[in-house]
Amino acid sequence: MRVFTLTVVMVMAIGLVGCAEKREEELPQIDPAELEAATPTPALTTPITTAEVETPTPTLAAVPARTISDSYAMQRGDTLYGLARRYYGDGKLWTRIAEANRDKFRDVTAIPVGTVLVIPPK
Repeated sequence: MRVFTLTVVMVMAIGLVGCAEKREEELPQIDPAELEAATPTPALTTPITTAEVETPTPTLAAVPARTISDSYAMQRGDTLYGLARRYYGDGKLWTRIAEANRDKFRDVTAIPVGTVLVIPPK
C-alpha cells in the first residue's frame, strides 16, 4: 500500500511540475503601457451632479420573521450549527434547536440520520 501511495504522489508531483513549466511557456507577456493604451476610457462631455443621479430603490423584499416552527430531517453531514446558520443566519443559535429537540437525541454531536428535528422560530 505504501508503494502505491508513493507512486501516486510521485506521478502527481511530476505532473504538477510539468504543468507549471507548460503554463510559463504559453502565457504571453503584456506590457502595462500597451494595456493602458488599448483600454478605452469613457469621456464625459458634461459633468454629472449628484442631483441628476437617481438612487435605485432596493427591490429585495424583506424576509418576514418566521412564526411557525419548521421541521427538518437530519442528513449525513448535517450539524446543529449548520442548521442554525441556514434557518437563523447565525450558527451560534444552534442551542435553540438543541433545546427544542432535547427528547430526540442524547448527544448533540451524534444525531442519527433521518431524525426529524423541530426548528423553532427565531
